[in-house]
Amino acid sequence: MNIMQVVPRLEVGGVERGTVDLARYLTLNAHKAVVVSGGGKLVKKLDEVGARHYTLPIGRKNPFIMVFMVFKLCEIIKRENIDVVHARSRVPALVAFLASRLTLKAFITTAHGQYKKHLMSYVMGWGKRVIVANAIMSRYIIENFAVRPDKIKVIPRGVDTRKFAFQKPNTKKHKDFTVGMISRMTPIKGHLDFIKAVSALSRSVSKLKVYIVGKRETDKTDYVRQIELLIKRLALNNIVEFLDETEDVPGLLKRLDVLVSANREQEAFGRIIIEAQSVGVPSVATKVGGVVDIIEDGVTGLLCEPSNPRDMTAKIMQLYKDIKLRNSLAENARKSVEGKYNLNK
Repeated sequence: MNIMQVVPRLEVGGVERGTVDLARYLTLNAHKAVVVSGGGKLVKKLDEVGARHYTLPIGRKNPFIMVFMVFKLCEIIKRENIDVVHARSRVPALVAFLASRLTLKAFITTAHGQYKKHLMSYVMGWGKRVIVANAIMSRYIIENFAVRPDKIKVIPRGVDTRKFAFQKPNTKKHKDFTVGMISRMTPIKGHLDFIKAVSALSRSVSKLKVYIVGKRETDKTDYVRQIELLIKRLALNNIVEFLDETEDVPGLLKRLDVLVSANREQEAFGRIIIEAQSVGVPSVATKVGGVVDIIEDGVTGLLCEPSNPRDMTAKIMQLYKDIKLRNSLAENARKSVEGKYNLNK
């Protein structure tokens, strides 16, 4: 089969890495993989796996550009003899839906988030198949966007367990206790709660190092400024370090003792959590959405209440004080990843 995936850009995010993973799997199994995006760091990964990439402003919301993109996609569909058009984001999905109708090709979507109910979101339910990561997302799509249950296919995200190789927490050599948060810079991700938790943690942990990983050059500049001001006000400049997005996610995770996911609202899945579990980094995560499917509290990680920095601090302190607990959570989580979230599966 010839399959075309459509995403806004190919930077270093969960959706984008999933796009590359699928392209790799398709080419290894004798299918043609084509990706259309606005470009980004991961384009070279597509070249490495033998997939074909077209750079177009497919994520632009300008109506005139969107109409032009419909006809450009039609050209690519015909040139590459595409069988299935697979959209993984809302604006590209609308363009891809219209192009698939004009060319009479199958259209499917992957819903990566719990979208707000407005007109643009409904297109994610128009696929012949609508892929979601878990049962929570399935219910959300059915209840909010009137998608028939028989159209939905639950496919959890996957991890390449060879690339994300396991290391027991008690074998790490660094002297600092290192805590990190890896996510987009947007208010729903809870960075401000995380920083408040770090402030309380710093009073009890003498050798504390904190990494906030994400692209600061976003359209959420006011929010990024709030994060920077809070760090300054709480005198955390010597503790907290910002890192740009990186392609070497396994290497980054191995620098951490604890990964924190501080989402304030429903999280569709949480790919970075299963990646941390694969490499042996225990997670403290807020009890939202699909995260509760990934983490069994006290067995494969620790859950805390959303928008509650005090509870978050307490859970991180548990892991700081108890290396046996860290080892136990890490080993259990790795087994869970191997059983449920193996990439090929």
